[in-house]
Amino acid sequence: MSLMKSFVMLLLLLGLAACGTTPTPEAANLPTLAALPTLTATTTPPPVTPSATPTPTLTVSATLTLTATVTPSATITETATPTASNTPLPTETFEPTSDNQGIIALAMTAAKATILPQSPETATAVAGFSVAPTLSGTSGPVICQYPPPGGFGPIYSSDPTLAAQLGCPTPVGQAPVTAALSSAVQNFERGQMVWMQPNIIYALFAAGRFQRYDDTYNTSTDPASGGETAPAGLIEPVRGFGKVWRSFPEVRTGLGWARDAEAGDSATVLTFERGQMIALAQHSQILILVYDAGSVTTGSWRSVPGSF
Repeated sequence: MSLMKSFVMLLLLLGLAACGTTPTPEAANLPTLAALPTLTATTTPPPVTPSATPTPTLTVSATLTLTATVTPSATITETATPTASNTPLPTETFEPTSDNQGIIALAMTAAKATILPQSPETATAVAGFSVAPTLSGTSGPVICQYPPPGGFGPIYSSDPTLAAQLGCPTPVGQAPVTAALSSAVQNFERGQMVWMQPNIIYALFAAGRFQRYDDTYNTSTDPASGGETAPAGLIEPVRGFGKVWRSFPEVRTGLGWARDAEAGDSATVLTFERGQMIALAQHSQILILVYDAGSVTTGSWRSVPGSF
């Protein structure tokens, strides 16, 4: 407000001066107006409100590089598989002496399963056949006093399991005696039938079992055949074979129809403690029968090529 009054008085003085009015002495004695300071308008800038300075955000960009390191493993070396060779291994020869004859004989028996003759003085009788004593006092491989003769011998001696199944030839302790008998053989779809004196028929089934039957065929009272029509290429068994085949369903079912006519010839038979070996000349085969325990009419069978 004081600034405004000073400004108004200044304007009045200027107006009087312009009109030429001479100041009176009284006016001259008036006090001189003090020069008023010139006001300079100063614009005060508005207060500056500091703005928040954005804080830079530090972005860490990590690049992960995976480097696979392969450590070599142990090198696998292929080992060649040994191949069986037909080249015989060198055999060391031992000279038999009075001290080592028994040991060499036992070693040869164990290695080759050869049934060797043994004197009654050195054999120990066990259950009707001879066995060689072992160091442990237990029974060892079967060693018969008399081995099977002829073509039966090699088959018997080369198979220790068969020797154990059959036992020794009978009568034990005596030289084996074979029997030459008339025989007939007929082949079937699933096995064979064998007839031998005195009136015995064996049905040999393909599963490896046999059954013995009595041959009761009588030419005076029994028909030669049953008059059945066999399938093409097969025939109906006749006479003794036919009667057993028709009378016992297990035989007919097990063997099927005959494949050829029966063939007659001779047979060489050797009896053992628990079975038989039969050389059939018709087919150049040796039939092996192993009895079931406590029986002579049932058991297992197999045949091998050979003759007596």
